[in-house]
Amino acid sequence: MRRRQALLGTTAVLSGLAGCMSPFRSDGSLGEVNVELRNTDEQARTFHLALETESGMLDWKSHHTDASVNEQVTITPDEDVSPVALHGAVGDFAGSVNILGVGELDEDYCLRFHFWYAHPADERPQLAQAADIEC
Repeated sequence: MRRRQALLGTTAVLSGLAGCMSPFRSDGSLGEVNVELRNTDEQARTFHLALETESGMLDWKSHHTDASVNEQVTITPDEDVSPVALHGAVGDFAGSVNILGVGELDEDYCLRFHFWYAHPADERPQLAQAADIEC
């Protein structure tokens, strides 16, 4: 249970370790990626999302979200993939979250993210991974 509660990590600088790291391997399978889009603005916004895997980038998906609305978006990979990062863009913001800590999972899992147009703490867009990996 502790593994399920552990924070997977949101971002990391891997450039210095990239040549030393072994490829991602897991006995568990990624079921789906859930992203909660939070449009805190007074006008509609379009959020763009793409899941990057070891075998490449999945298609970008765009989601039009009305003003002051939260919307749940689910990305379901067609096959068993090893997730590397989630990329997102809204307005002038573009960001990524590296997915870390799932290489040791021996059970199926899902990933959850929050994507704010304006985060309440600093009123800027933010893309972050939630700590929970349960489906």
